[in-house]
Amino acid sequence: MLNRRAFLQSGSLALVAMMSPNVFAAKPRSGPLGKPIGLQLWTIREEVAKDLPAALKAVAAIGYGEVEFAGIPNMPVAKVRTLLDDNGLAAPSMHCGMSDARDGLQQRIDFAQAVGARNIVISFPATADARFKDGNALAAGMTLDDWKWNAEQLNRIGELTRKAGIACGYHNHNMEFRSFDGVRAYDELLRLTDPKLVTMQLDIGWVTAAGADPLKLLTEHADRISSLHIKDVRKNAKTFVDRVDTQTVEIGNGRVDWPKLFSAMDPQKIRHYFVEQENFERPPLASAKLSFQYMSRLKS
Repeated sequence: MLNRRAFLQSGSLALVAMMSPNVFAAKPRSGPLGKPIGLQLWTIREEVAKDLPAALKAVAAIGYGEVEFAGIPNMPVAKVRTLLDDNGLAAPSMHCGMSDARDGLQQRIDFAQAVGARNIVISFPATADARFKDGNALAAGMTLDDWKWNAEQLNRIGELTRKAGIACGYHNHNMEFRSFDGVRAYDELLRLTDPKLVTMQLDIGWVTAAGADPLKLLTEHADRISSLHIKDVRKNAKTFVDRVDTQTVEIGNGRVDWPKLFSAMDPQKIRHYFVEQENFERPPLASAKLSFQYMSRLKS
């Protein structure tokens, strides 16, 4: 396996940035549903932390048209907006953990408005008493009452973001598909959140990793799901709901039947989608390029 850190230190961003600006000029920025192909920047988190200008330039060179921020970059927001504009990128969405939303929602709203984002997506749940040390402990230990509390928080956050002209979304992992005496946490979130205040961002990879059916969710809850994480999991990936353990590969190299899924989607309801990958056998930008190439060939 390639030493990822060594590659980054040797200048992976510089290699991409040195490419001729016309290399990807003929490649389409749109994919299935006629939407721009987006990238969740967590995919290239080390590159973003090391050199955001070069990272965004590389993403645009590959052909991506949209990005989704994973938190707020350590850079003046006006500079971030300039970087997006200079690279022809839109940032319609950003992620924010439940804990950060409770403690610093206004900061996230201000950032979203400054970069043109109209969606703040809660990326990870929390508990009222913050009793769990890490994500795996939380995934294994949350109760149905904890999920009900998260639904209450989402409604509250949604009220506040709506006043700012921003939608509140919720992004699932696999833990939401754990059942409590026959009641699935994800279904409880859908039941208890107000559709006018909270929309869903369905992460296809995590749904698959949980052993749930993404096609069924997309068809049964089409009115609640407005964005997607396009994530693929290894063909031999294990199924579980009690820990957060990624098993991702490039889009098209795993077990998800993407043509079938996209053919079932309504382009009027799915507004954005973002490629995301979390673990790698090659440099993250190389993986992001492979996923883009697959998505740009995929027709729904």
